[in-house]
Amino acid sequence: MIELVGDLGGGKTALVKAIAKGLGITQTVISPSYNIHRTYQAPNGTKLEHFDLYRLDNNDEVVRNELAEVLLDGKAFVCVEWAQHFSGHSAKNYLTINCHYETPEIRRYELSATGKNAQKAVQGLQP
Repeated sequence: MIELVGDLGGGKTALVKAIAKGLGITQTVISPSYNIHRTYQAPNGTKLEHFDLYRLDNNDEVVRNELAEVLLDGKAFVCVEWAQHFSGHSAKNYLTINCHYETPEIRRYELSATGKNAQKAVQGLQP
């Protein structure tokens, strides 16, 4: 799972669009701000599960259960925008990407990892 946190306009949805492209998804990826959750199918059978929790808090049990369910799917790549609004998910390994708005042309991303597998993934990205 990837938690995307940070500024409004920080590039969270743009990052999810790039991930979708990397997975071979050709559908147009849009922010699920009003739908809360969208699923995109990749050609290899992988799914991109895209959540936007901007309007929610920890008390939304329906969304909490839906997120827990997709986290159990071994073929799902889960991206959660505004994850800081919603704590207590069941993922043991996840990346957190802090997305910061610097200028209209520049965004800054900071990665951190929780769990052994996620930490290995981040270490593999370092030069």
